[in-house]
Amino acid sequence: MLGFVSVNARGNFTTDSTQGLDTNRIIKQGAELGVTTALSGTSPNWSGGAANNLSGNFYIRAFYNVKFKRQTWDNLLKINAGAISSTMLDNYGNKFRSTRKNIDNVFIDSKYGMSFDRLDWLSGYGGLNLQTQLLPGYSYARDVNGRETKNMVSSFLSQGSLMSAIGIEAKPSERFYARLALFSLKQTFMLNQSLYAKRNQSTIAGVNKGQYIRSEQGFQIQTGFNREFNFNKQILIRTNYLGFIPYNYKRNPSPLDSRIDLGATVKLTRYLNFNYTLISVFDKDLAQPGENAWQNSWVLGLGFLYKI
Repeated sequence: MLGFVSVNARGNFTTDSTQGLDTNRIIKQGAELGVTTALSGTSPNWSGGAANNLSGNFYIRAFYNVKFKRQTWDNLLKINAGAISSTMLDNYGNKFRSTRKNIDNVFIDSKYGMSFDRLDWLSGYGGLNLQTQLLPGYSYARDVNGRETKNMVSSFLSQGSLMSAIGIEAKPSERFYARLALFSLKQTFMLNQSLYAKRNQSTIAGVNKGQYIRSEQGFQIQTGFNREFNFNKQILIRTNYLGFIPYNYKRNPSPLDSRIDLGATVKLTRYLNFNYTLISVFDKDLAQPGENAWQNSWVLGLGFLYKI
């Protein structure tokens, strides 16, 4: 059984802060909320092995954009959180339940821009974006009895990152934008110092034990695309790329940090839709030596859609 519930609210309107003298301020805002749940099970005598799984995911996307003459202020919030719970057996055939995260990510982006006089699609901007997780993360193993054990390896802002940038943005249409920052400050947070002992490591995400923040200066690249297609079904695709290149990239263990977001929604009927969300991160500071530096998390949902 798989279900999806989504609420969508959008608004485009002008405000008049001077009682009729100023109607140039345009505000665009909207929100999408989604929940996916899935339940699967087998009978105890199933020849392929019995299993019972319950999963759920929660999704929020909200934006608030303001345009006033040559000035713009764009804000975006994205939250994805979910877990899967499974029935397992220990060495003696006793059942126990294992619950693990399958996605957990918070992304906040805020940008202030000022367009040029003769090229209104080109502007200078200053921006901030924050990336972290909501819930603690664990590594899992089995004890001598076959029972599950877990060890905390991450938590809120441990690790997390805040990037500030000053640069140029090109936005030829509402569907596409590209930003290039010649100066960007990336700050990586490790607020939970107990993780160094739990993980038996002196350095996590490039932050040394005893420190809370690691700062790097470099270039930032950000680009995004969103488009609605109307074939036999209405299809909405959103993509976003965020890259950071440190100034000393030739000597840096992670010369290009990247994050890719991909979202696709297919409206099957008035209330039924299909959703896919992918978050892909490349950062060598987050990977153990010899491990693949690409990390991927995705959610697939089918269910009901409700718009306001």
